[in-house]
Amino acid sequence: MKPEEIAAYIGAAAWLPQIATWLFQRYVQPSVRILPNQYAEVSFTSLGPIFNLRMAFSVDKKDIIIDGMELVLRHNDGDIRTLRWAGLGETFSEITDAAGNKQIISRDQSPIAIKIGTQSLLEKFVRFQESSYHESDRPLIQALIAHFNYLKQTKPDGYVQEVLDSKELFSLLEARKKSFWWKEGRYNIEVRITSPQKFTLLNSQFYFDLSKNDVVFLERNLVTLEADLKNIISSNLPDFQLLPLNWNWANVDVNHVINE
Repeated sequence: MKPEEIAAYIGAAAWLPQIATWLFQRYVQPSVRILPNQYAEVSFTSLGPIFNLRMAFSVDKKDIIIDGMELVLRHNDGDIRTLRWAGLGETFSEITDAAGNKQIISRDQSPIAIKIGTQSLLEKFVRFQESSYHESDRPLIQALIAHFNYLKQTKPDGYVQEVLDSKELFSLLEARKKSFWWKEGRYNIEVRITSPQKFTLLNSQFYFDLSKNDVVFLERNLVTLEADLKNIISSNLPDFQLLPLNWNWANVDVNHVINE
């Protein structure tokens, strides 16, 4: 073999690690595994149906970017609802002093995207809400705000009471109350995530049960909906004292689906 041929082979061999890296990045698909906390929070507020769950994520083979996450909730009677991530919380540390007082250092962020690395678990407190609720709620809020601004300019002495008695406020309240759909029974959870990369999703199905007492407890929030709006509108009155608000929450057990 001639010297120039040997040099050519050596040069080609030098590219093999880079080629292998390109092939790995292009064709190897990571597997994402979801590890939910044992408990979740269920509620219904002025933000609509809410499901909050602390989740840990792991991935093998290579890092991955997640740019979307949804929960598909299937009630045992066949009703299907979809909630999308609306907020993320992350706890960095928890310090307890000699007196037993705890100080938690955490951060909230908008759910644009998260990166899951192969080196360690990523833990997030994920707040899920119903996108369709916000889409139908937004124009009703805008109509109420427009009516409020009009009355504030034309009837500055009595606009607050007129807004409280307005059909715009009534329509908003009725629409929100009709959006309450939590009911007694079992909800199967299917987690769906999206990414610009191809991947395999593991351990994505769970379930929880809502009792009759849970539903009755949550339905009391429908009264709080009205108090919340009245607080916002009446805060324009001098010396108005805000009504105390208490949103009820149901804590439910999250269980794995066997033989997923």
